[in-house]
Amino acid sequence: MTHVSLALAVLASGAAASLLAAKRRRTGLRIGMAAAGMAGVLCVLGGWNVLRGGETTRLAAEWPLALGGARLAVDGLSAWFLLVIGAVGVGASVYSWDYFDDADGYGPNGAYAPLFCTLIAAMVLVVCAADAVLFLVGWELMSVSAFFLVGFHDQDGEARRGAWTYLVATHLGTALGVVPVFAVFVARTGGTSIDGFRGAVGASEVAWCVVLFTLGVVGFGTKAGFMPFHVWLPAAHPVAPSPVSALMSGAVIKTGIYGLLRLVSWLPDLPAGCAVGLMIVSLVTGVMGILYALGQRQVKRMLAYSSVENIGIIGLAISVALLGRSLNRPELVAVGLGGALLHVLNHGLFKGLLFLSAGAVLHDTGTGDMERLGGLARRTPWNALAFLVGAVAICGLPPLNGFVSEFAIYTGILQGVVRLPNSYAALPASCAAALALIGGLALVAFSKTFSVMFLGARRDPSLTVHDTPPFMLAGMLILAAACVTGALGSGALVAAVSAALTPFAMEASGKTDTIAVALEPIGRLLRPLGVLIVVTIGLLVVRRRMAPGAAVGGAGGTWGCGYAFPARTMQYTGSSYGWKVMRCFRFVLRPLRRAPSLSTCFPMPGRLSTVTRDFAHERVYSPMFTWLARLFERLLPLQHGRIQLYLVYIVATVLIVFLVEGWTAPFSARPRNGAAMPGAAPSTGDDSIERGARGGMDQDG
Repeated sequence: MTHVSLALAVLASGAAASLLAAKRRRTGLRIGMAAAGMAGVLCVLGGWNVLRGGETTRLAAEWPLALGGARLAVDGLSAWFLLVIGAVGVGASVYSWDYFDDADGYGPNGAYAPLFCTLIAAMVLVVCAADAVLFLVGWELMSVSAFFLVGFHDQDGEARRGAWTYLVATHLGTALGVVPVFAVFVARTGGTSIDGFRGAVGASEVAWCVVLFTLGVVGFGTKAGFMPFHVWLPAAHPVAPSPVSALMSGAVIKTGIYGLLRLVSWLPDLPAGCAVGLMIVSLVTGVMGILYALGQRQVKRMLAYSSVENIGIIGLAISVALLGRSLNRPELVAVGLGGALLHVLNHGLFKGLLFLSAGAVLHDTGTGDMERLGGLARRTPWNALAFLVGAVAICGLPPLNGFVSEFAIYTGILQGVVRLPNSYAALPASCAAALALIGGLALVAFSKTFSVMFLGARRDPSLTVHDTPPFMLAGMLILAAACVTGALGSGALVAAVSAALTPFAMEASGKTDTIAVALEPIGRLLRPLGVLIVVTIGLLVVRRRMAPGAAVGGAGGTWGCGYAFPARTMQYTGSSYGWKVMRCFRFVLRPLRRAPSLSTCFPMPGRLSTVTRDFAHERVYSPMFTWLARLFERLLPLQHGRIQLYLVYIVATVLIVFLVEGWTAPFSARPRNGAAMPGAAPSTGDDSIERGARGGMDQDG
């Protein structure tokens, strides 16, 4: 707990110091990012110490308002998410030192560093809060600070739209899911301490369990990005500064997974229908997320949909664990939750790396449109290497960390196929098929992205490419090294995952052994693959030194299909690369394809374009909010410029609040379990005599 409290103090000091140095923007940015990096290191150290020790650490302080105490607690689950927040925070903070360039109009302002530190501190509060009020304070602080960071380039209309979309979505999820969940537990326990929430709902109260779990999926799933609550991710991630996008995709959306897992740890064994429902939602989220990613031409928007896909993979692992918990299969619970937590950490690392690399492309070229790029590996080889590491990891290919977590999830799913009754075996079998489909589509999507951006020739000769600044490269290399370390050190993570499962009240015996058996084949595979990679890199280095000017395809170049002078436009585009796959799913995606018509002997030049629209946004949310806006414009014309009507609205709101408070006051003041009212005189034992006398007087009267 010392590391966590020190990290919060460093973040608060960094935010305050950067505000004081707001007039010297570059100095304020460096101070704030140094504080964020130090806090990230402290979070990693504190989380790892708790995971190695396996004990919960606590810190209590008096809350300045009449809402109870501000209590922090770091158990295994909190410590695991501290690793994610700290690791991604370190990479993003180092990257931010050189990301902003005043010459390009993207210079830092005095608010970036304080908001960045506030966002990290809010996430730390969320995962370490031992009090419901403190959790909600951190949750709201995280939403507001992320809103201002997403809209950092407020002169851009798309940035303002993405920021407001995020704010509306996260507050709807909070109002409709998170707050009702905490309200039920606070009402059941009579206090705000999270320690008492476990057991507040009994195993016999099946209806309450289902309702609370559904509310949790809606509330926390909106923050995580489950479909159909995902619409804010492709709107907010592309317009935010790239280090903010990395932090949000790598850590912020994981707080939604943390909230869902924490809720599951409070509830008793849920019915199998809850696991099936989450499994269906996760399956749709994973498959549709990667399909939408395949149809994008903006690289950061493509990565945003890929984050939705990986949230679906995590949800599949959690649903397998819930199914094992419902059917009394603890080995499925251990492997399912272990795989989910491993993928939470690994996705935070490689998705943060990919967003930072995409930000470097945007910084170096001025565009994130993949169809205009190409050949960047020659000018920015280190950035190409960083993106390649992230792409291999996110596709679940060995020997990087994505392979480790997806292998663990596959193991849990296949164990469910073998060990569950025949009536339930089809469910994990469908999950295995969906996970295989997702992996294949991810390979197509990221091979397209890497090849179109970094290989071939530059498609738009008007683009000028700059070198990537050193601190941006350092931030990317930190996360790339973490991806490699997470794979090679998978044995050390097994015990850490076992400690992270402690809040789920599982038996200690068998947890570590189950996960260790599941991950044992990975160790045997990673060692020879690691040697193969080292040998391959060594051969490439030797070849480059022996023939530094030789082309990859030989002295004659690549065969041009009979053309003597191949043009830049003869390369594959991203749309043409993925069109064959998208056609197979056109009944779901419904892509728009605009092809030129050849109606004459000498047709005019034309262009082929494809557009993939998000069904949830285009057909559900956009029409719904448009209809609501028109309805409220007719019923409540609020923006009319009449001050007297504004005063009427304010007075009416205050009166309604007073009426509700007055109506609920007698119920809230009613004593529980026969306890005396606060301030009442102590009982003398003659209450029955007094009541009898009063009753007699009333009768005589």
